[in-house]
Amino acid sequence: MSLADSREGESRRAFLQQLGVGTLGLLAPTSLLVPRTALAVCEPPGSPGTPSPWRHDCRPIRPRRPASTLSGPEIQKLKDAYKAMRDLTANDPDDPRGFMQQANVHCWNCGAGPQVHGSWQFFAWHRAYLYFHERILGKLVNDMDLRLPYWDWDEPGHRKIPGAYDTPNDGTNPLWNGTRGMAPGDDLPDEDVGTTVMQAALTAANFTDFGGTASFGGIPEGSPHGSVHVDVGGDMGAFSTAARDPIFYAHHSNVDKMWSDWNKGSSTHTNPTDPAFLNLTWSFFDENKVWRSIKASQVLDHESQLRYVYGPSKFWEILPCILDWVVVKVPWKFGRATVVDPRVRERLRQVLERKLPLRLHIDAPQVSLNRTAIYRVYGDPEEAKADKGPESPGYLGVIPIVLNDRENHHQLRRPPRVVFDVTRRGGWLLAPDRPLQLTFIERGNKKVAGEPRPLNGKQVFFSYGELAE
Repeated sequence: MSLADSREGESRRAFLQQLGVGTLGLLAPTSLLVPRTALAVCEPPGSPGTPSPWRHDCRPIRPRRPASTLSGPEIQKLKDAYKAMRDLTANDPDDPRGFMQQANVHCWNCGAGPQVHGSWQFFAWHRAYLYFHERILGKLVNDMDLRLPYWDWDEPGHRKIPGAYDTPNDGTNPLWNGTRGMAPGDDLPDEDVGTTVMQAALTAANFTDFGGTASFGGIPEGSPHGSVHVDVGGDMGAFSTAARDPIFYAHHSNVDKMWSDWNKGSSTHTNPTDPAFLNLTWSFFDENKVWRSIKASQVLDHESQLRYVYGPSKFWEILPCILDWVVVKVPWKFGRATVVDPRVRERLRQVLERKLPLRLHIDAPQVSLNRTAIYRVYGDPEEAKADKGPESPGYLGVIPIVLNDRENHHQLRRPPRVVFDVTRRGGWLLAPDRPLQLTFIERGNKKVAGEPRPLNGKQVFFSYGELAE
């Protein structure tokens, strides 16, 4: 079944989504019901006082593992932990460890309040958030060795929602969420999470490209991160409600693994040393309901500081060893066809002859921000109109947009930066008789998307990687 086919049920779920519980609140047993008091719009946690600084973790180091590898007893323990978390919401809505309170932490920091998306806060804040969430789950089932699983959607055979999260596919399963547009049996599209997307992220030369700066986000925050949010849909389709779906935490564990994999992929893949980054500080309730502060500097080494590890990455073996990325400027006129300067074209043609990786950068692309969607980008209007996706020689990649909330608010304070791996498209892009015109169209929603539209932005340029011998 395709993702597009599974979208038909979303409109009839709209009312339930407004409640924030999907069909879970209607089908679940009493212990899983969400009381009205917990459905308020998210807000900061009141005035819990001065936070106690987080200092260290003395638990044994344990692995976070793919959800697809969990044993039956491990799945049951995870379900028991989330059921206990949901029970807290039902029985004591003010307990900060309850499921809706936990979801509202993300809602406030990523939707309604201070926005950690679109900057270098993205990876570090989410790592800290998952860490305290993980500890709470462990406390609720009296097992502090419990670690969150991750949804390893970068593996082609694991692009369906992990079985634990939709079996059974109803409200008796604490890991289920009835608002999802992605049904059991649906696969995430390869163009959203496949090797080309992962390679563009994991070969980023520095943290500025990978994780962003104080002013803008990094490559993977768009795709694969944002694309998976859009693909799962329902609560996951808006940052204010995303953490109401337990699959959110498995998704973000894999996003966190990407950061870990990028760090380990090269000795040059280092985190920022700027005190402005290291001293970023956020506060969370811990498993004992103690209000804690934690700094970015305290989450950088997840193994020794936060006491969890990930297994090896398959990408370490297949990614090219890139010494440096060389920028190639292109005089570009947005909104109309552009002929690449012959001297630039010849330089890039030699790059392709040497079999070097080639990327296309688009700064501040101007796509529609009024709904959660995925936009396909093409190098030619006719190719965009045909919209054959990766099968098209003019296809460049996707730009996902995730709304902050269902009222179509998108507080995009910082312009995104998009990087497409176009190594395999280079011959088409650099054909001497082909003018290029960046064009986008919404994927899988032709009635809304209408005709392809020119893609404008701030600037366009190429870069190529110099490989180690």
